[in-house]
Amino acid sequence: MNYYRISVILVFILLVYTTTLNIVLITQVKDKIISYVFAQSNINKTNSQSAEYYVRFNCGAIDNDNGPLRPGKYDSDITVFNRQSFPLTIIWKPIEIDQQNKENFQVINIQPQSIVNINCAKIFSSSLMQNSLLNNKFIEGIVLIRIDTDNGQLTNNFLNNQGSSIIIDNQKLENLVNVDVLHTVNTLSDLNKQAFFLKVDFTVSHQEEKANHQKENNDNLTAIFPVDPKSIIDPAKLVRDMLNNNSTTNYKSSENATIRIINSQLLTNTFTDNHALTFQKILPLISNNTIY
Repeated sequence: MNYYRISVILVFILLVYTTTLNIVLITQVKDKIISYVFAQSNINKTNSQSAEYYVRFNCGAIDNDNGPLRPGKYDSDITVFNRQSFPLTIIWKPIEIDQQNKENFQVINIQPQSIVNINCAKIFSSSLMQNSLLNNKFIEGIVLIRIDTDNGQLTNNFLNNQGSSIIIDNQKLENLVNVDVLHTVNTLSDLNKQAFFLKVDFTVSHQEEKANHQKENNDNLTAIFPVDPKSIIDPAKLVRDMLNNNSTTNYKSSENATIRIINSQLLTNTFTDNHALTFQKILPLISNNTIY
């Protein structure tokens, strides 16, 4: 009987030991699987960042007063300064408002402590510039400038096989370059630089005033008219048309009036060529894209 009890106890202890051993082994296997999956996910994880600069450009000419911008010839000069001690590669593309010319991203390599510029001549194709279409057309839009990193490495630099081993701190991404833009507008080349005006001194009297022996209006009046120096000018007709078309005048219609020209004088005014410029510093927008 004692032998039987001892056998049962031994069997129970063996079962407990086997169960405990299996639990330990399963736990270790699960831990290894979890560790492997976690390590693999870290290997496959891509932490990409982008610094994007959006710069407005104005190119071409405006020859009327229909819009918010004054007439003139417009140009935009975007400068990108590489602040680092190693070369940088940026990608950029123009995005027009009407999107007639859909350009792909273009690549620019910037040497250390150097500057490159993007102006209207680079924004538009050479054929467009050679045909001088910008002299008669105004185009505006946005230039997108972008610098990308993948796990700290400069993705753009791979395009030129340079700087692939350089690791960029994510906090320094926004300070890699300085982007500034200078907008200029100049007077149109065909602007009339000189204007001519005719100053006319005159009086106005009406027939009914003479018939009724009323006192004529002998007040001397003066009007100034813009004129073309190459045309024949009739001062009396200029005055009559002005009186008929001017609703704010206190004088009667000039249809039956006698207009007497007392004196006329040609005046000139020379317009000086003028230009304006504005400067703007562009700050980047930083985006984070983590892909598993």
